[in-house]
Amino acid sequence: MDNQDKVKNCQKEIAEALQLKQGLYYDLANSLPSGMYRTRVFHDVSLFEDKWSSSKDTPYIIEFANDRFYEILHLDKLTLDKNPGIISDLIYEEDKADFARLNVEANLHKIPFSWEGRFLIDDQIIWIHFKSIPRLLDNGDIIWTGTLDDISLRKNTEKLIRSKNAQLQKLNSDKDYLISVLAHDLKGPFNTILGFLDLLIGNLRSFDIDDIEKHLNMVNSSANRAYALLEDILLWARSQSNNLNFEPKKLIFKPVCDKVLEMLKPIATNKNITVNYTESEPITVFADTNMLNTILRNLISNAIKFTNDGGSVNISAQQTGSGTTITVSDNGVGIAPEMLQKLFDNKVAYSTTGTAREQGTGLGLLICKEFAHKHGGKIWVESKLKKGSEFKFTLPLNETLST
Repeated sequence: MDNQDKVKNCQKEIAEALQLKQGLYYDLANSLPSGMYRTRVFHDVSLFEDKWSSSKDTPYIIEFANDRFYEILHLDKLTLDKNPGIISDLIYEEDKADFARLNVEANLHKIPFSWEGRFLIDDQIIWIHFKSIPRLLDNGDIIWTGTLDDISLRKNTEKLIRSKNAQLQKLNSDKDYLISVLAHDLKGPFNTILGFLDLLIGNLRSFDIDDIEKHLNMVNSSANRAYALLEDILLWARSQSNNLNFEPKKLIFKPVCDKVLEMLKPIATNKNITVNYTESEPITVFADTNMLNTILRNLISNAIKFTNDGGSVNISAQQTGSGTTITVSDNGVGIAPEMLQKLFDNKVAYSTTGTAREQGTGLGLLICKEFAHKHGGKIWVESKLKKGSEFKFTLPLNETLST
């Protein structure tokens, strides 16, 4: 064998060894759970941020990418070879600036690159983590070798944890609020009950029947107030912890309203207040019967409570393209402007005495707010002092309601 043959054999062996090592490299790269890539950033290009935020005038080429890289980005090798900047086009618009800024900094200072952001792929948002290290070549080009991972599961889990933590903080805050309500508002009625019972027991033989009846009426009134407060607290607490059944369905509004009006008729009659429901046409709503009853009962009883003897309360329902707006209006005492913002504040149990010195719990409107929101609607109030108030809430169409 002459020297020429020896050289050829040697070259063949080297080529085979190189091919074997290259195959091993590709096999190892393709066995990784992460996407792997190598890019070259050219030394003679200007590193402006706009070059990293779109596919135009891309300052780099992709020299290698493993199968997982293409799989994560839903791309093929031919597409990426023709236009490596398509990666920038896939980045969620709001995240492009950060991606571009970090790339420019990493290339200028030759420091490791790490970025987490959103990609919009096939109309779905996918969270991606890029991580790479630089190697400066003699000609000034920079080789970046790195990994790419789909971190959507981690990001969604983090979002869920944040949401759960917020819920726990809210529940803890609600618990503290309930304790403060129980300690303050419930103590009053029971002190009254115990005080009058002690008075009755100590003077039972000396009190005449009128005195006994008077004191028992006060005990009864305080007991009813304590019961109403407990009922409101339990209902509100259950609504906060999502333990209330929510079964919305199509309902004809008038019978629901009539039932509530019949229940509240004795209270209105006692104050000589006229309560009317008016509608231009039969109204159908999509709501949970019990929750709708509770909202109406609270709003109408409040209207009666803050209306003077001989006044009036009106209920109306108006259907629009997006749902139904229900209004409970009165010509009562109205609400001071500085108090309006406190009515639906979860941290404030706002309660005042009615025109006939009726007592409230301060939780009724909070329950109305919770139930209106549960239906995907909203609740608000318009009021003028000494003129009256209008409480309004909406019930969206069933097509827009998420249960």
